[in-house]
Amino acid sequence: MALCKSVNEAWSRFFFTGFSGESLGLLRMYIGVGLLFFHTYQFATVLGLNPTGAMFYFIEPIWYFKMLGIQYHIPILSFIVYAILMGATIFMIRGQWTRTSILVVIVCIFYLKGVRDSFSGDVHHRYIIPMQMLLLFLLSRCGEVHSRDALHSTFPPLQEWEASWPIKTMQLYVALFYFWSVIAKVRMSGWEWFAGDGRIQEMLIKRSVRWGISGEDTLVKNSLSFELAQHPDLVQVFALLVLAFEIAFPLILFIKSAKVRAAFLSGVFIFHVGTFVLLDVNFILIPFVYLIFFDLVPIHQWLKTKAEWGFGRNPPVAGT
Repeated sequence: MALCKSVNEAWSRFFFTGFSGESLGLLRMYIGVGLLFFHTYQFATVLGLNPTGAMFYFIEPIWYFKMLGIQYHIPILSFIVYAILMGATIFMIRGQWTRTSILVVIVCIFYLKGVRDSFSGDVHHRYIIPMQMLLLFLLSRCGEVHSRDALHSTFPPLQEWEASWPIKTMQLYVALFYFWSVIAKVRMSGWEWFAGDGRIQEMLIKRSVRWGISGEDTLVKNSLSFELAQHPDLVQVFALLVLAFEIAFPLILFIKSAKVRAAFLSGVFIFHVGTFVLLDVNFILIPFVYLIFFDLVPIHQWLKTKAEWGFGRNPPVAGT
């Protein structure tokens, strides 16, 4: 009984404490701003098509397109859905018709992602984390603070547990996303994945010549990847660093210092930059979701103060 009580107390302390309603509302706003850039970057290939061009037949439609019977791409429709997506994201940021806006964002992502993945013949996973966050925002009361909806309704104040559980669930999901990626690597490739002459070296060589070669041995794309592949010992060092940070990622849930969390997440950001440059793994914008690991109330207040007084000036000190 004592053990069950201790587990229950630890569970409640983790999921239902730590954040205010203001924290949740600000997180909705700032994540929404990040999504505006993320949407555009993710769907740039689809938007590069001629909007008035001919329809395309999906040779290998994504699984839910098959289930829904969607077989053709209508170019102009993608532009319309993209415009709706961006508009709904802005409404989400403003907190206007918040739940409806979030639901529209989710539906639009599913359509545009389905189009892109049906063209490429591959399932991209870059929206997995943002999509889970959107679902948690949808289930929460995030639209009742720092929102247009709150101006026209009298909502009861959010209690700490109501504001904390969606944010803490997001944190847990992101931490496990990185942790389980290690499990997936070992499951698919074994510990050979972390060997200097194993899976990573193979990927470096493949990505270095992804866009072809010029002449006999001059690489057109990413000669840096090819050069790194010639040094398996260095490759293994990088692989072990990846192993260490992905296994250790859940520890961020127990780090109290915001500065230490920021330092750790800065290292993760550098990792994503490195994989983008060397392996063309396109998660370079995903770090915008790391906002969930911080209470945005003091950050927002600091930005608001700086905006009012100018970023080159300091606000006056009381009593002077």
